[in-house]
Amino acid sequence: MFFSKQIDKKTIFKFGIGGGLAEIIYVLLVAFLFTNLDKFLPLPPALLGFFLFLLLFVFSAAISGFLTLCYPFYLALQKRYYEALITFVITLLTIFTGFIIIILIMLLIKS
Repeated sequence: MFFSKQIDKKTIFKFGIGGGLAEIIYVLLVAFLFTNLDKFLPLPPALLGFFLFLLLFVFSAAISGFLTLCYPFYLALQKRYYEALITFVITLLTIFTGFIIIILIMLLIKS
């Protein structure tokens, strides 16, 4: 059932790693924006700040969902469930690996 079609391992790895790297870059850009936003804009009132935070949160959820789930969902619609699962797992492993690398860099810089 899962192996009814030819599995293209190169494409699975390309989209899995690409989605993970795109997600890492997006998160780093949002983190950079948050840490440097006060240098570019005056502080908004509390209600407006809360509104902007929630708006960015919803937008980030949509972008993150697109970056991590778009190709696996496409494969699942084609009933290529095994490839979809493997692509998603590779994406998650890429994000986790990026997390570990960033933590190690932070520990090296702190030392």
